[in-house]
Amino acid sequence: MAKELPEHRDKLGRLLNIGDAVCYPSHNSLELGTVKKLNPKMVTVWETGRHSKWYTGSRKYPQDLVKVEGAEVTMYLLKMNTSA
Repeated sequence: MAKELPEHRDKLGRLLNIGDAVCYPSHNSLELGTVKKLNPKMVTVWETGRHSKWYTGSRKYPQDLVKVEGAEVTMYLLKMNTSA
């Protein structure tokens, strides 16, 4: 029997899913990232951009995230995640 994914909601009450683009606080700045995993209490988020093989993402509480959508976000994610 497969495990059920926990249901998490962002600061505005919208349901979070794997692959959603979110903004979150990190070291006194605002970062844009992607939801990679839904844990029972927290959400694992990967910051946009290139990473080393040791990067494991950040774990954030769902109430610290805001889901973002739109053409500008899509273009930014595509630009930041392509190989240069």
